[in-house]
Amino acid sequence: MSEQTGERETGPRDVGPPPGYPSGWAADVILADGGTAHIRPILPSDGPRLLAFWERLSERSIYLRFFGVRRGLSQADVDRFTIVDQSVRGALVALIGGEMVALAHWEGTPAPTAAAPTAPAPVAPTPAGAFPAGEAAVGDARGGPPPVRPAPAAEVAFLVEDAQQGRGLGSVLLEHLAAAAWERGIRRFDADVLAENQQMIRVFLDAGYKVSRTWDSGAVRLSFDIAPTERSVDVMRAREHHAEAASIGRLLRPRSVAVIGASRRNGATGNAVLRNLLAGGFDGPVYPVNPAAAAGPGAVSSVRAFAGVEDVDGPVDLAVLCVPPPQVAEAVEACGRHGVRGLVVITDLRDHPVEETLASTARAAGMRVVGPASLGIQCPAVGLNASLTAQMPPPGRIGCYSQSGPLGAAMLGAAEARGLGLSMFVSAGDRADISGNDMLQYWEDDPATDVALLHLETFGNPRKFARLARRVGRCTPVVVVRVRRSQLDAALLRQAGVIAVDRVSAGFDVAQLLANQPLPRGRRVTVVGDSRALVRLTVEAAEAGGLEVESVLLRLGSDPELFTEAMLAAAETSDALMVTVAPLPPLPVEPLATAVADVAAGLDIPVLAGVLGGTRIPELGTVPAYASPEGAVAALRRVVSYAGWRWRPRGGGPAGPAPAPGGRAAGRGGRLDDAQSAALLGCYGVSVEPMIQVGSEDAAVAAAHRLGWPAVLKVRSGPYQHRPDLGGQRLDLPDEAAMRAAWASLRELVGPDVPLVTQRMAPAGVVVVVGSEEHPRYGPLVSFGLAGPATDLLGDRAYHILPLTDVDAERLVGAVRAAPLLSGYHGSEPVDVAALRELLLRVARLADDLPDVARLVLDPVIVSGDRVTVLSAEVMAGRPPRRADAGPRRYWTAPMTVGEAAPAR
Repeated sequence: MSEQTGERETGPRDVGPPPGYPSGWAADVILADGGTAHIRPILPSDGPRLLAFWERLSERSIYLRFFGVRRGLSQADVDRFTIVDQSVRGALVALIGGEMVALAHWEGTPAPTAAAPTAPAPVAPTPAGAFPAGEAAVGDARGGPPPVRPAPAAEVAFLVEDAQQGRGLGSVLLEHLAAAAWERGIRRFDADVLAENQQMIRVFLDAGYKVSRTWDSGAVRLSFDIAPTERSVDVMRAREHHAEAASIGRLLRPRSVAVIGASRRNGATGNAVLRNLLAGGFDGPVYPVNPAAAAGPGAVSSVRAFAGVEDVDGPVDLAVLCVPPPQVAEAVEACGRHGVRGLVVITDLRDHPVEETLASTARAAGMRVVGPASLGIQCPAVGLNASLTAQMPPPGRIGCYSQSGPLGAAMLGAAEARGLGLSMFVSAGDRADISGNDMLQYWEDDPATDVALLHLETFGNPRKFARLARRVGRCTPVVVVRVRRSQLDAALLRQAGVIAVDRVSAGFDVAQLLANQPLPRGRRVTVVGDSRALVRLTVEAAEAGGLEVESVLLRLGSDPELFTEAMLAAAETSDALMVTVAPLPPLPVEPLATAVADVAAGLDIPVLAGVLGGTRIPELGTVPAYASPEGAVAALRRVVSYAGWRWRPRGGGPAGPAPAPGGRAAGRGGRLDDAQSAALLGCYGVSVEPMIQVGSEDAAVAAAHRLGWPAVLKVRSGPYQHRPDLGGQRLDLPDEAAMRAAWASLRELVGPDVPLVTQRMAPAGVVVVVGSEEHPRYGPLVSFGLAGPATDLLGDRAYHILPLTDVDAERLVGAVRAAPLLSGYHGSEPVDVAALRELLLRVARLADDLPDVARLVLDPVIVSGDRVTVLSAEVMAGRPPRRADAGPRRYWTAPMTVGEAAPAR
């Protein structure tokens, strides 16, 4: 593995990158058909790869690229392609299995010397499709002289191997090339394309940029600004979705499977996987790979054995690895050479060196990986049980994903105990590659999955998870089992519409309701039953859960017809029905269960059954049954909340024009001074009430005359800052005499050396704190709370991970326990909550635009009857971090692997 380029040295040996080589541009990517490739900046040592690539090109491809036929490449041609400064001239290559399969490059000109700035200048916010902030610093860590600044426009061209065309290489290379060129200062691409080369023209036109076209002598000149647009980001994410979904589809619906390490010994891992594959009913060929068996009896479990996967005389779509850790690396490479499309690694590689390179080695060869330490995968609809357990539920509507093998087994057991079917089951194990995000991409379009149930120990990419869960959840409910949830975890799940539970059983309680019943329209529920005690328990649980409850108590031992009449009548005024089923021996329960199922089938509201003792009653059909009133109510309450989120308007951003470019303080670090902070916030429409530091009594009076009366004199340092209860401020000073008296009293309190400031008095109102920060895992987020030590001590602060809409802002304000103070608590005057929401939206836009704003605190903010007044702003700038869900399509690895940083206070 090359440390600098991130690829396995299966092709010509690299001599190492030159100084200043931008290794941060390297990325593994998923192609349109679900395969994978490795993209990186070209190296001077890529000459042999380039020549081999050229030999595989057809004359037609060469003609379309160079507008004529070229017989070969001279050494000068090779040097021209491979020796670039990645600034004025830049190039990226795509590799599969170590071979170059595509080349993209730009040719620019140096910027005029006079145009070079003498000092860092403010720059526009980093576009969503550019490389994540901070990437350049990582990429140029090898040092060397700074690159020559290019002119703002450059010529661009692409060349893709014939056998790889149609897989989306041109599109993904354009994304990465544009992001790299933007980082170097290029702002426009120009491309000359033969008019007959419609495939290449479509690559540019379909990318989402605003492209201008001119025609000349059979060629088309395409020109476009490379700053990502809303449409280009949408196009990129749509392609990401289809590519990642396709990669999962290849794993779950293979045409053939090989078990590498298929042992002949009963109880061995490889033997169990092979037997489960054969018993599951998979109708494709299954190939046991066992060198000893191939050399001896020639079979494992009566199936012909092969010495190696490359000896299989046919294609292999999926390989299940059950070999000892030292043999995994060679097995992966052999699979890559044979063209295997996906791997399930059962072997536990913990603390073994091969774990670090497993995913990159597989992806470089075009494969995706489930595991290591995976329990396996199942797709009941096609009889695929490539797992360690013989327990495979029937086909159903619930998709399951687990990061834990034991909890994955618990999921399968829970599904079987309830008689539920699964559309698929994936055990990620140590999650070297396939993650919950990939599964969400697949489930969004999967017609076989109505509910997504995931067990997550960690979020690999929380920002992307939130984006995907929010989108998928609009049509497919997402249920997450997560035992320990931090404050930010809870915020992320809540705002993405995810139904969060802390037990597998609770997850299936919710999933079986969602998979089998319509969503409730509201919170009204009617409990129907003939057991006074059971009805009362259910009603009390529902009321405690915040539901609006009515009850219908029938005579004990009522016949099914009475239940039918009661259910139909109650359905007229209810959003859900809960029926208690408590059979009274010797009366049979089956007729009552059949009646409940028949009524439920004709209603458009959900029906739940509480079955005393939890006995499975097949006659209930698709009516979910619960062993306790509390379990049924908890499931319904969660589904009611989800339905409310799903039908809630999505909202929009802040009113008014977008912020003016140039608000970012390039080159600054640490805390900005008051003037810099006010200027930055002013670009986003946030005004900070000016203040003047004063060193004498006369200066305080003069400042108040300048700012306006009534005025404030206050201490702005030490324990007195943001602590009005300590007496470090004098408010509502109407005139000069009051100011002089305030000066004397404050000097007596704090002494002669503590700085004082004067500010115009703000209208009376509720004092709040608004903030933002750049979190290392969750990205930019905003926070809100009422000001004061009691709020800090009680932790009454709400957080929202961006993006933030006006609907989100309304929920954020209402999420704190002290929110009633804003709407006229105990007779007080209501304040301008709309203006507060607008302030939150503007702070959120600033935080989203400017990753170099590490922390922003507006404290205090006075929310009065008709406005918000920001009295103080603190802005901390820092080196922009690498954002998880920004930039062109690429695999992303979290910078923090253990624990997580808490949000700043």
